[in-house]
Amino acid sequence: MAAVLFLSTSCSSKKAVTKTSLREFTARQLIKEVDDNAFDYENMMSKISVKVVTNDKNINMKGQLRMQKDSIIWTSLSLPLGLEVLRVKVSTDSVYFLNRNDKTYLCEDIDVFGDISPLLTSLPFIQSVLVGNDINLRESDDYKLIIDGEQYNLLISKSLKKSIKQKDEEWKVMLKDIWIDPQLYKITKYNIREYNDNKRKIELQYSDFQLVGDKYIPTRISIDIHGDQHLKADITYSNIIINDNIDFLFNVPKKYERIYR
Repeated sequence: MAAVLFLSTSCSSKKAVTKTSLREFTARQLIKEVDDNAFDYENMMSKISVKVVTNDKNINMKGQLRMQKDSIIWTSLSLPLGLEVLRVKVSTDSVYFLNRNDKTYLCEDIDVFGDISPLLTSLPFIQSVLVGNDINLRESDDYKLIIDGEQYNLLISKSLKKSIKQKDEEWKVMLKDIWIDPQLYKITKYNIREYNDNKRKIELQYSDFQLVGDKYIPTRISIDIHGDQHLKADITYSNIIINDNIDFLFNVPKKYERIYR
């Protein structure tokens, strides 16, 4: 049985970085460094604390997150009293929600997340966001590299913007701006937006990096979603275990009523 691979080393002990001390890279070279330092796992389990702010309401929950790479995301969330209120399972093609409060469940195609962003209809992409990776970044020529303060910043290239402008107006393209830590080569900030639509965007910030196994993972993720509704969430990981035996139980009681979106 695998041991808990959770070490207390964090990026707070890093040396100060100045603009003049940053290594010189091309965008392609930096992307390779980020890919080489991507967090890797076959499966993962972590305790989580979640704070959600939406419609002027603050909701605090605790629970567990479990993931099988490229296969399943599973989470169980409880209110402070300790009773489970929500269980969620996401597979490659479906999303399941179990609401303990009103004894209902929902089953939808994963495309339901497309209302937030087309990128979120891919399970591997959602998983990469949850561990601070970007599976679509590898050796892309669509970025230019600049220095922003004490970090690298990958921006969409002019050639890609020009190509987008030549497409049909109905053709939706998601653009990403990415900030990279110059010592860990980990993503620290990540903005996703739809071309020519500044109202629909996702902003992510990663911090409190910890060493699990031989790779770093952010243990705090701040998510800010702008769209039809505004939603903010802070997720904190603790007691991370990787590559152990993990189950993904999701049974719907017979008395629960199915609801439809």
